[in-house]
Amino acid sequence: MLKQNHYNCDLFSKRYIDCMLPKSHILLDIKKLIDFSFVTEEVKDLYSDTGRGSIDPTRMFKILFLMFFYNIPSEREIVEHVQVNVLYRYFCDINLDETIPDHSSFTIFRQRLGKERFKRLFNRILTQCIEHDLVDGSHISFDATIVRADTAMPNKRTKNELLSEAGKLIERTFDNNSTQKTARGNRELSLSTADPDARWTRKQGQGAILGYNVHISTDSKDKIITNVDTTPANIPGHDRMIPLIDEQVDNHNLKINEVSADSEYSAGHVREALEKRSINAYIPMYDRGGKHRADMFGYEDFKYDKERDIVVCPNGKTMHFMKERIFPGRSAKVYRSRKRDCKNCPSLAMCTTSKSLYRTFEISSYYDVIKRAELRNKTQRYKEAARLRIIGTEPKFAEAKRYHGLHRFRYRGIEQVSIQAILTAICINIKRLAKVVMARLKIPAFEEALAYK
Repeated sequence: MLKQNHYNCDLFSKRYIDCMLPKSHILLDIKKLIDFSFVTEEVKDLYSDTGRGSIDPTRMFKILFLMFFYNIPSEREIVEHVQVNVLYRYFCDINLDETIPDHSSFTIFRQRLGKERFKRLFNRILTQCIEHDLVDGSHISFDATIVRADTAMPNKRTKNELLSEAGKLIERTFDNNSTQKTARGNRELSLSTADPDARWTRKQGQGAILGYNVHISTDSKDKIITNVDTTPANIPGHDRMIPLIDEQVDNHNLKINEVSADSEYSAGHVREALEKRSINAYIPMYDRGGKHRADMFGYEDFKYDKERDIVVCPNGKTMHFMKERIFPGRSAKVYRSRKRDCKNCPSLAMCTTSKSLYRTFEISSYYDVIKRAELRNKTQRYKEAARLRIIGTEPKFAEAKRYHGLHRFRYRGIEQVSIQAILTAICINIKRLAKVVMARLKIPAFEEALAYK
């Protein structure tokens, strides 16, 4: 049965708290500004109308908030902290003579609420940010980061390679293991049995990583996180941009005018979807072969004639449509030259190293959309949007990893790691709200704590 606790201190406890609380503290600011009553409203349908009274869900949520806010490694440790910390007790509305919920209760609480319920709590915090005029939606920046899974790195060698070395012992170990194909599909990598939802990917400077991708969007006005999502590490960012935008518009009625992101989001179907929503996209162009030898022709040396549906090579010969090629997140039309044109071409050595004596060339199926994007990327606003992303979204991941423990997940499974990412985003938003609003108000939050005088 749902039970709500009311914070009623006796005179002695109030006097003791008066002596122990600091005159100013971020938690006092948060307690003054944030109304946490929405937690009970969002979870009350999960509790029965009869039976023994439950632990107050608002109190449970506040303790979880403290755990991620201060990057305390486990539920067991946060219980020990709240037990002896007067400020934590005051923040969570726990009287000095009250007992702290057992650490195992928080595991049940997380599992009972689940990812979708925590996402609703995130949206309720975002609503309060909007009410305090911290979000306007005019410019939204997107980014993603790879976070390691809470698991040891399994052996990357294939099953056959291991069998040749260890025979039946290795066979017993790997018979029931799941695998993931590499991007080229020529190898299968073993996945973790401890966290089967984690996937392999490569991170620059760190090599292969088994983990997840955390995607966020940030409003440029006061750098509030407007959405967060977690996927296996092999899911690219451009697959999640449009769903995250639509979710913000539907939940908060935001009018999004511009978005910025890095080249990971540079997919033709994403740009087309943004144009249909009347959103200007400031996203770097995907590298279409610009990195070539200095003595070889580059992408810009070929000319596409849309009306005739041909490509003209640097030597003036025509290349005709051959087939359409589908890639993850993009598609392209492939054009090919004639062997008789290439065989005696004086520029053949500058065009291709193929022994087949012909050259292929790809044109995106979203050619018109990309040409408009290229023109947009030459404007001054593109440079300003890139700067907004760099100072707005990327520091959020640095903050999440350095201060809130998101360099490595503490839970396992896509459901639980998603909850950790959501709670981390909630901590960052609440901290930002308290900082900005208290700077506006210039009111010391401890006045409320001493109001009984």
